[in-house]
Amino acid sequence: MKRQMKRLMLFACITATTVLGSQSAFAGYGAGGDGRMGGCEQQKHKGHGGMFRKMARELGLTDAQKQQVRTLFEAERQKNKPTFEALGTERRALRDLVHSGSADEGAIRAQSAKVAALQADLAVARAAVAKQVLALLTPEQAAKFNELKKGRGLGGMCLEQER
Repeated sequence: MKRQMKRLMLFACITATTVLGSQSAFAGYGAGGDGRMGGCEQQKHKGHGGMFRKMARELGLTDAQKQQVRTLFEAERQKNKPTFEALGTERRALRDLVHSGSADEGAIRAQSAKVAALQADLAVARAAVAKQVLALLTPEQAAKFNELKKGRGLGGMCLEQER
């Protein structure tokens, strides 16, 4: 009897771990299912406007610089809107494939490649925007910008992408 109970408990633990583990695999995606960060970055900085205000304050941007950066971010946001929409669609398709239970490895890899290609396009766009922002800064501001990015790890990327 004890042995059966141990087996039952082991089976329950393995099942719970599998179910909870598969749910946490997509935990970073937003409630809207669009595949972006699940709001953690927006909450930490009170939205993208909060990140921009913090960057402007820390770098000591002039009003003219603030307006130039806002214009740059808005233009980039509009330019990348179709890519973000496609990324959301492809991520949902990947998630559906993974959860279907009937997809083969080749289909999952092909869908993952589509997602990766869109992410690469956006990474290139973020780097281009960062380069344009750096061109608007004074040498002192640029040095501080790079210093702040290093100190923030992945969070430093948020300074470069005002969506």
